[in-house]
Amino acid sequence: MTVSLPVPIAGWHLVHMEPLDAALRSAAVRTRSATTIAALATIAAMLGAWWLHQRRKRNAGARAELEAEVARRTAELSATADRLQIEVEQREAADQRFRQAREELAHANRVGSIGTITASVAHEINQPVAAIRTFADNAAAFLARDEPARAATNLQAIVELTSRIGTITAGLRRYARRGAGSIGPVALDAAIDGVRLLIGDRFRAKGVTLDLPSGPEARLTVIAGRVRLEQVLVNLLQNALDAVAERPDARVDVTVGRKGRDVVLTVADNGPGIDPGIADDLFTPFATSKTDGLGLGLGIARDIMTEFGGTLDLVLLHEAPSFA
Repeated sequence: MTVSLPVPIAGWHLVHMEPLDAALRSAAVRTRSATTIAALATIAAMLGAWWLHQRRKRNAGARAELEAEVARRTAELSATADRLQIEVEQREAADQRFRQAREELAHANRVGSIGTITASVAHEINQPVAAIRTFADNAAAFLARDEPARAATNLQAIVELTSRIGTITAGLRRYARRGAGSIGPVALDAAIDGVRLLIGDRFRAKGVTLDLPSGPEARLTVIAGRVRLEQVLVNLLQNALDAVAERPDARVDVTVGRKGRDVVLTVADNGPGIDPGIADDLFTPFATSKTDGLGLGLGIARDIMTEFGGTLDLVLLHEAPSFA
């Protein structure tokens, strides 16, 4: 390459000549470097785009598999939930049938007990009926003698005796009523009075001393159902009466105590005790030492107490067995 420049001397020029080989070689090197870099960048961009495409493709496949798995698991869980719902409904139905059967059995037990306490109830009613007859005759005599005040006193006594008969028959009807009834606060002394009306005369007829709690120890409140609580007490007292009926000093004691927040009611007798052959299976249905017994009373009584949130157990006090 030649460059000519004029100089401030007449007729003179400055000529500079530069060879191009080195410049061309340098340009060629730079061109090859730039081309190589551009090619590498293009290849890298293509590889990056291909990798991103493959990644999106893999993600899409994984997402599809995940959605399919979620759908499959959802279907399985739905089917499992349906099966569990069916099983729960079946168990609830079975539990309902069991409860109904147990209540039917408890009701049958109460009705069976009524046969043994009918004489006692009849005697309890006959006494006030006889007294009513006497008071009525007296009232008629006082009216005939023009003594209305004394006649009114006898009539008031008749009213009170009639109320007592109503209490006795109401207790018998309540005891025989079908249905479990509600569970709630029950006055213990009221349940004991109901049991006394139902079975007290049977003890007196057989000459067996029955000591029932009274006073402050009986004025406690328990969580139970009154009818079924009376059923438990009647079952225990009838068993105790049968156990001591042949003893000359027969006695059955019912005591009430406190143990923390619990009320402990104990029925104890001085009979011969529980047959060791059935002691371990005492609360098992049909376990009995009585020739005419079914062996259902204690099992039903324990089920009732369990439903109340309590227990019914056999304990030994000295040599006399008792239930608490």
